[in-house]
Amino acid sequence: MPELPEVETIRRELEPALLGTRVRSVWTSGFALRLGRPVDRDALVAACVGHRVRAVLRRAKYLVIEFDEPHRIVVHLGMSGRLLLVDARTPRPAHTHVVFALDGARELRYVDPRRFGLVAADAPELAALGLDPFDPALTGERMHKLTRATRRAVKEFLLDQRGVVGVGNIYACEALHVARIHPKTPASRLSLARATVLRDAIRAVLTQGLANRGTTLRDYVSAGGAIGDNQSHLRVYDRAGRPCPRPGCGQVRRLPNQARGTFYCPRCQCR
Repeated sequence: MPELPEVETIRRELEPALLGTRVRSVWTSGFALRLGRPVDRDALVAACVGHRVRAVLRRAKYLVIEFDEPHRIVVHLGMSGRLLLVDARTPRPAHTHVVFALDGARELRYVDPRRFGLVAADAPELAALGLDPFDPALTGERMHKLTRATRRAVKEFLLDQRGVVGVGNIYACEALHVARIHPKTPASRLSLARATVLRDAIRAVLTQGLANRGTTLRDYVSAGGAIGDNQSHLRVYDRAGRPCPRPGCGQVRRLPNQARGTFYCPRCQCR
């Protein structure tokens, strides 16, 4: 699933290309997306057709495109979604489910083979999201307070978007390795100092991911169709059996019975 660096990379590409652009029409495939819910084409048409883009924003892992009227569309890429800005004459690939026809003979296309994503005129779940990792309000003290308020293991806490947003499986594993914290450590046991170290580690791995234009393991590409480069810079994720990048340390392991794939070093991330 694309995480903060991937979604932010797409946002940064789309913003200069879309600002001031008018939406001419909306096409949908008729197939349902997230949770088997049909795409509400009428709501999308009312929100954007005839209106010009005034902002392209990111909230957690969601892209939010705002228009010159008080309307917006919200996109979540799910597991395999792609949001591509292309020439309208380019053949539409299989699994194209939503197309916004734009001025200048361009199209913004949502492509999603697994159909776990979302394209909607609004998303009420945005109101329940927590703090962005780069928000100045996420001080060490605030991070400590958030970790103290949960009974979950620290990795589960990071994946739950109600505390800190934008971090998924890849960057959670990477941040915990940088912070030298075992993924199964109860979040509530982190001291203020360790919670602050974790906050800093999250920011560090996300910043690296942004600099490398995201991590492409299978589906993710930017709005222009380019793959990311961060996969060649990962420390532990998907590196089971390889040496820990810390000199003289142990071997990276994958926790058993973890469907999401939790990777860590048992030597420098001991419980």
